[in-house]
Amino acid sequence: MSDSEDNTGLGKRIYASICSPGRQQAVKAAAPNQFVTTSKSEMVAIVSEKIPESYTIHEARKSLGGRFFDSITMHAGSQLIFLTTLIILIIWAIVGIVLGAPDNWQIAMQDGGSIQCYISDTLLMRQQQNHCKKLLTVIAQLRSRNFTLQRLLHNTRINKNFTISEINNLQMPEDNVGDAAKLPLENWFDRCCNWVSNAVGSIYALIIYWMGIFAWIGSGHLLQWSNLWQLYINTGTAVELTFTSMFLQHTRRRHMEYLEKCLASVMKADCELETLLRRSTGDNEPNPIIEIKPLRVTRAVRSIDYYADVVGSGIGAIISTAVFVLWICIGDYMQWDSNWWLIIGTYTGLVGFIDGFVLRNVYFRQDKIMDEQFNLLIDADSEIFQYLNLQLPTKPLSGKKSFICLVSYYMGVICSMPGAVLASLIITVALLCIASGMSWNETGQLLCNTPTMIIEGFLLIVLIQAHNISNTKRRVQLHDILIRRLKLLQYVRQIVDKENYRNLNEKESVQYNK
Repeated sequence: MSDSEDNTGLGKRIYASICSPGRQQAVKAAAPNQFVTTSKSEMVAIVSEKIPESYTIHEARKSLGGRFFDSITMHAGSQLIFLTTLIILIIWAIVGIVLGAPDNWQIAMQDGGSIQCYISDTLLMRQQQNHCKKLLTVIAQLRSRNFTLQRLLHNTRINKNFTISEINNLQMPEDNVGDAAKLPLENWFDRCCNWVSNAVGSIYALIIYWMGIFAWIGSGHLLQWSNLWQLYINTGTAVELTFTSMFLQHTRRRHMEYLEKCLASVMKADCELETLLRRSTGDNEPNPIIEIKPLRVTRAVRSIDYYADVVGSGIGAIISTAVFVLWICIGDYMQWDSNWWLIIGTYTGLVGFIDGFVLRNVYFRQDKIMDEQFNLLIDADSEIFQYLNLQLPTKPLSGKKSFICLVSYYMGVICSMPGAVLASLIITVALLCIASGMSWNETGQLLCNTPTMIIEGFLLIVLIQAHNISNTKRRVQLHDILIRRLKLLQYVRQIVDKENYRNLNEKESVQYNK
């Protein structure tokens, strides 16, 4: 191979690597098979009789950097980190009261809040992508086993001739995951988090938020529209951004822990169902591979996905680190003055402003594909129950929504449109031009910070709203899947017991005749 061919091949690989971020991949998965073996005496033995108490999703092994980043993302949503953030905010407030709220105290909060929120956006993006991929993988595995269960239940060796009275006498089994609509409570901290999540993620929180913004605008003439006047709102929104971003990470982690608990119970019931049916039929055909294809996207949406993937990856972390190092390096040159302190806040505020719209856009589209896949899974369950003449133990989710929920929903839809992301980019460029025209003085930087922080604070509340609505729906859906699995498992156990009883009578009859 010539040097020119080597260079061409290298160039293609580099180009492919540059273009790879944001490229949506199909999710392919098959449920692990519960194979059985049959001896000459027609007695069936299970290869692995132990049904797993927990279930680990099999994924392609990530790089060391990817696993490290995932570990940071997971710990960032922990109770310890969230409580530490609250303690820092309380200490900062006490210091401000003692010192009389000087400008540097406010700027420190703005910088700290902007940096923290900037980092949180990266972690939220990573967390969001990981959760979506994990749930889609699980749905593919559940659909895979559903195909097998349908095939096995249609097997002629399965005796399903139950009378109506026998079916009605099947009592609804109990689950161990609690009420899905209200996240199960463990202690006082969980109760507080549930209350705060509902309060912050409500239309009333948005109304209060904008009332505060308009009150601040109305007080502008009292402070002569000064830099101090802008500092006040920047400080207030910095506190709100710090709290809501950390709270969202923590809430997502708590909700995902509940979903994983549901999934462990569903997988346990699924494995036992497959084992019992394979034992009765002797069928060892592998579970099929299910492919979930990504949604078709336009070039504009592809650009958003590219940016989101970079932000939520190690590349984004490297870029952020480089920016912070550069900022520290120019501190001595700028004599560590107020402008130097504001620079990092301006950068993180503008980037965070765009990130807020990107987060909402990606979340909306991921939620859409989740809805489609859960509906396919629900339809497959309904077909099984209909074939067995069993009444579904669960009811469809209510399609009716209150006026407040509808307002929140459509507000989220508007904020998640690709045009909204484009508008945020145009606003950012316009603010950069204004600040450059003002030689990046304190007023110019505050003009960059103020509107972007206000909008970003609004977007985080909208994102918490969307998260609350979506995750309540997901918890109920998974809980209902578990209930249907337990009911089906109870039914299959009755089939197996009835078949064993019949086989025993036939053997006794043969022995008696002999």
